[in-house]
Amino acid sequence: MDIYPQVMQDRASWTSEGDHARPVFDSIIRVARHLIPGTHVGICILDSDDHLTTLTGTDPLVFALDEMQSAADEGPSITAVREGHTVIIDDAESEHRWSGFISHAVNLGLRWYLGVPIGFDDRSLGCLNLYSRAHMHLDSDHLAHAQVFAAQASVALNQGRRENDLIAALRSSRTIGTAIGLTMQQHNLNSQEAFDHLAARSRMTNLNLREVAARLVQEANDVRQATATATATATATAEPSDDDAPVAAWCPTLELAIDGDCHD
Repeated sequence: MDIYPQVMQDRASWTSEGDHARPVFDSIIRVARHLIPGTHVGICILDSDDHLTTLTGTDPLVFALDEMQSAADEGPSITAVREGHTVIIDDAESEHRWSGFISHAVNLGLRWYLGVPIGFDDRSLGCLNLYSRAHMHLDSDHLAHAQVFAAQASVALNQGRRENDLIAALRSSRTIGTAIGLTMQQHNLNSQEAFDHLAARSRMTNLNLREVAARLVQEANDVRQATATATATATATAEPSDDDAPVAAWCPTLELAIDGDCHD
């Protein structure tokens, strides 16, 4: 069970936030692998469906182990994210946690693991993963390096979130402006009166102003599309075809045809 229920509603945008931060993430994992030799490093998040999604990794092993955890819905990375604390596996072959994952991971060669959660606002969104096929000793330097890298990844993810919020705000502002213009036109109002009209609809429908504006704009687009379709259909129907063209009467003597008869 997700111990951060309020986080679930925000997760739909996390993957795109990760896309914004990907260059930073790529740099982090390269340096982490250099400073902690023998590790396979990656950064993952739990997506909107509560599945583990790998944002970046140093090699295929990272993606394979993350995917195995996602399929099993358990594993050290998922625990690190959901519970918000560092997870360590000193010896994977003797590990008894995550029974649906660990035996398959050992078969892939996993022997050691360190996972540090990443996030912001006291919420864990993802994890910095360090996997190793060698038996390693976790010293204080390794742990300190991993914590610094996780903090840097958190800052990058938070920056991506801020950029997404700004884009969403700009789009919302444009939508509300369009809705005000439509309301002015439809009801012959000035801009302040149109805004007040939308605000009243917001209160009556128990929807926020952005949703009211978006619905109004969508309705106007639907009407415009329906009108364009009807006009195109009417135009196509009105155009005469070759089969409808009048056929001239012909008489060998070139005399006028009266009542549809030809006369010699």
